[in-house]
Amino acid sequence: MFTLVVLVAAPIAYMSMFGGFQAYDDEGYMLVTLRDYLAGHPLLTPYLALYGPFFYELVGGFFKLLGIIPTNDSGRLFSIVVWLASSVVAGLATYRLTWNLAVGVVGQLVTFSLLAVLAQEPMTTYGLISLLLAGLVLVATYRLEKPRATAVLVGAIVGALCMLKINVGAFAGLAVVMAWAGSLTPVWRRFVLPAIAGVITLAPFTLTSALLGRGWVLELALFVSLSTASVAIAYVAPEPRSEPPSSTGWLLLGGLGLVAASLGIALAGGSRPVDVWNDLVVRAVRFPQLFTLPVNINPLADAWAVVSVAVAVATFGPLRHARVPASAAGAARIASGLYMLLSILLLPSWIFLLGLPLAWIAIRPPGADAAGSYCRILLAALAVIGSLQIYPVAGSQLALAALVMVPLGAVILTDGIAQLLSSPAPAAPWRRLAAWATPSAFAVTVTILILSGYLTEGRFESGSPSGLAGAESVRMPAQQGAQLRELVGGIERDCSAFITYPGMNSLYVWTGQEPATPLRYGVWWLVPDVNDEQLIVQQLEGRPRLCVVKNQTLIDFWAQGRAVPPSPLVAFIDQNFVEKRSYGDYALLVRRT
Repeated sequence: MFTLVVLVAAPIAYMSMFGGFQAYDDEGYMLVTLRDYLAGHPLLTPYLALYGPFFYELVGGFFKLLGIIPTNDSGRLFSIVVWLASSVVAGLATYRLTWNLAVGVVGQLVTFSLLAVLAQEPMTTYGLISLLLAGLVLVATYRLEKPRATAVLVGAIVGALCMLKINVGAFAGLAVVMAWAGSLTPVWRRFVLPAIAGVITLAPFTLTSALLGRGWVLELALFVSLSTASVAIAYVAPEPRSEPPSSTGWLLLGGLGLVAASLGIALAGGSRPVDVWNDLVVRAVRFPQLFTLPVNINPLADAWAVVSVAVAVATFGPLRHARVPASAAGAARIASGLYMLLSILLLPSWIFLLGLPLAWIAIRPPGADAAGSYCRILLAALAVIGSLQIYPVAGSQLALAALVMVPLGAVILTDGIAQLLSSPAPAAPWRRLAAWATPSAFAVTVTILILSGYLTEGRFESGSPSGLAGAESVRMPAQQGAQLRELVGGIERDCSAFITYPGMNSLYVWTGQEPATPLRYGVWWLVPDVNDEQLIVQQLEGRPRLCVVKNQTLIDFWAQGRAVPPSPLVAFIDQNFVEKRSYGDYALLVRRT
């Protein structure tokens, strides 16, 4: 069944992936830096930012093994494979959590729909992060069967996420530590588990401390903290059920082993230890000061999270032994699960976040006297704390934040169905609800897939082939394609080397020219220090036929209403170059005569 869904979804993925080009060109950054790595350049330098070495080591190894040159076409084909693989892994994880094939397929379809965002930013790390997060959930389902192997793989996945994006790795690590604490012996668990729960509950404020003065950041941190508190209460308050040994050594072996291997490859390739620290940690901490894209969360969401905490406290405190009608509890679970699954389909709306305060419901299965299993707490904690991926930029990160909510919602849904069906002589309306919940979710997700395919085909057919080298299969509006082809032609006529301002690195793929500077990032004027940038200017001063491709619209987008801060290279461009010709938003600048 999962294979059939892939066969149906693959054409939609292809048309979506090749149906446009985004001017901000995160895709080009990944392509050019991947080319740098394959050419033997160091992975981590003072001029790069944001991402760790694991993406390049894994994806670069794949491209090198198959003899593929990174281009827009090959990169997008790779992204399609990752997109489809992520949806399959998420579907399999959902199936193993629920043992319901229809629900597993719903999980696959919802994941495929939410990861359509990968088509906007092909070749970025988001695809691999999605695959690893889905893989983490799938691997965790084998905890009871193979605890040691599961621990090694869980540790390795967390290590890989740290070597991709340190913040995502930290979120996954916190969730794993919370699940690990529940597997300790009772003596240790009594002290360690509440301490870990407290740390994770306060973590949202620590991780967003740089911008807590902004209203939306404070509201987000409070919302996630309250949602995490509900999860902690549901896990810590009841006595955890018996779990396999914690396998601490195997967990550390997997995590530290992968981190050591990844860093070892980077250092062997010429990266310096100081650049490892700066690229993985320092720049990640500073990034919120460079660029933000707020999520429109409001105080009502925080109020909803407070209500959820109150219900969790009552459920595991004063009302712990109260008799709640199984039919009402089952219906509430079904409603919660359906909300989580179906609200995700409304992305990029943020309303799916309102499902996070309900995550604690998954921890305790119906009728169980003990807290839920390792896998359930890992799933709930990862969904909640992982939602902080939307800080400080709530763009494509919204999809990553929603990913783990797919299997989480599926677990709550199937728990509710089971609870309704197990209640003594359920009334006819409750039986109908239990019978129709899964088919209804399936019908909605299939309808969304069909509608998405129809709209995607329309956009794809309305575009024209780009006619650009390395992007022959990419389609875009005819005017955009014509402007880019003319720009490439102008570069080939007038320039032996060129700089893009801001970073628009796909132009290097289309022209076949090497970048004139080691600066790759979109807002490159914020990355290196002044001395490093001054050295770059000195090297450029004598370059013959040097040009600049400038896009003021993109500069304004990155600057967010602020003036571009003075820097040696910006001053060099402003003082020494004049516009020769414009191509829509793009201007080709040549040296003053």
